[in-house]
Amino acid sequence: MLASVGIATVSLPMVTQRAAAESTIQIFTWSGYDVEQLRPGFDAEFGAPGYLLYADNDEAIEKVRAGYAPTIVQPTSYLIGRWRDAGLAKQIDTSRLSNWENVFPQLKDITGISYEGETWGAPLAWGNSSVLYRKDLAPEYVGNDSWGILWDEKYSGRLAQRDSVDAGFLEAALILGIENPYQMSDADLDRCRQLLVEQRPLLRYYWSSQSDVEQALASGEIVAAYAWNDAYASLKRQGYDVGYMIPKEGILTWVDSSIMIKDGPGDEDEAYAYLDATLSPEAGVFMIEEYGYGSVNKVSFETANQDLLVELGIEDPDKVMALGVFFDEWNPEVREKASNMWEELKAGF
Repeated sequence: MLASVGIATVSLPMVTQRAAAESTIQIFTWSGYDVEQLRPGFDAEFGAPGYLLYADNDEAIEKVRAGYAPTIVQPTSYLIGRWRDAGLAKQIDTSRLSNWENVFPQLKDITGISYEGETWGAPLAWGNSSVLYRKDLAPEYVGNDSWGILWDEKYSGRLAQRDSVDAGFLEAALILGIENPYQMSDADLDRCRQLLVEQRPLLRYYWSSQSDVEQALASGEIVAAYAWNDAYASLKRQGYDVGYMIPKEGILTWVDSSIMIKDGPGDEDEAYAYLDATLSPEAGVFMIEEYGYGSVNKVSFETANQDLLVELGIEDPDKVMALGVFFDEWNPEVREKASNMWEELKAGF
């Protein structure tokens, strides 16, 4: 309390004063990434960082463009190029990260994290976007993993789709076998749009809050939905008979990351200490066991609950990542067209 008004008590050990202080850095991130377990040891040395939360990637970059200045932002990796090209992000010196050597090599080289031989982001977590479904209510899909369940007329009115152009158009592209959905021709966009138009009357709703999906699956209101790993982990913990698909058409894989903002507030050494803490094996074990997401640190898979890894289907992380279709950077013109189509089809046009 005295320190907060500028009065120091020199009789206290330095470590106690430091732990009682507030961190100088500010983190702009998704809900759930602000917990202390994902920055082990950091608070004891520097105090807790300040946090501001956002709901989606677009909101995050627009707020910073408008003048909000955090130290670190944690966007999905394929969008880091937007931050870099806007002059908002700065390169990361990986020699200052003691845990970098244990980060999966394939995560160091994906779009956004690496650009022209330089590192612009530090991986934070990885996971999948796929179909979460009630195995007891749709038993014919057990062992028959397919995005097609979200177009199955048998379950009309009991399906949910994420309100996201990336979700809708990418899963449609996978079903249609479009080789590079991020560079689609107008003809391919029209094919995706038609497929999504066919899906629309079958949906209970387009969701923006995954907690709504969890509750609806738990009650049986819906049978299947586009969802992330953490919803599967949550419902399994509650005892529901749910499955999380690796669709035959391909599973979407995302990587959330940390980027450093140019001229962001706080001490740079402190910012690097925070990044290093997020890459630690301990943070990775928490990411696996509490959220059902993949750790970016290889060592975490040696110490995490092995039965849970099997249950989540990530006991062989290299294999899972090899099967995944990583989210990538859209051609801006293609995404703009897809976004316009998405809003039109939701409105019923």
